[in-house]
Amino acid sequence: MIAATELALVDVLVDAGEAGVLGYRYHTRDTFPDQFEEYLRANQKLRVPACWATFLGLVEGVDEGDDLGFQARARFALVVAAMNLRNEEDSRHGDGAQPGSYQLMVDAIRLLSRSMLTPELGLIEPVRIRSARPIARTEQMKRQNLSMMAIELELVVPLATFTDAPVDLRTLHVDWDIPAFGNVHDPDLGPLPADDPDAADTMQLGDPAP
Repeated sequence: MIAATELALVDVLVDAGEAGVLGYRYHTRDTFPDQFEEYLRANQKLRVPACWATFLGLVEGVDEGDDLGFQARARFALVVAAMNLRNEEDSRHGDGAQPGSYQLMVDAIRLLSRSMLTPELGLIEPVRIRSARPIARTEQMKRQNLSMMAIELELVVPLATFTDAPVDLRTLHVDWDIPAFGNVHDPDLGPLPADDPDAADTMQLGDPAP
């Protein structure tokens, strides 16, 4: 569910761009990499506008029982980036042809505020915008004339419940290869079970505990 929420956040921006709502399209979308400076160093020709989403953590949660499961109040960050080869100010302000990071931030807030994202997530509350701020420019950001804004979001994520019935395990059968990878098993053919194992055990475990 957390991974799906990350993807849903960037999908809102990408889909709006593709639908012509924004007047521009996102050319890079992903989850936020762990080592972002290394990511930028490896992507010297980053295509912008760009957006990334990442999970920041759980704030609190309530166990609503078997029907609703655990409702976790979670925080995510959405990062948007603009680039302008003229100067850093145009990366923030835009130049009339390309949007700046301020416009990307404002548009993202307007799209996501009070959004329920996708029905598949089953959110019980709309997205809340907690804060938005510029990201301090790193060496690689300066080299690429990037301006980036981080938007912190809060939403209630329903964590999956264990709805599947327990497995009724009464019999356990095991094939043995002695020695490992010996005359029965060829590792290139995949793991056991084999048609003619060296040894086999079948155990009757009895009725499961009540």
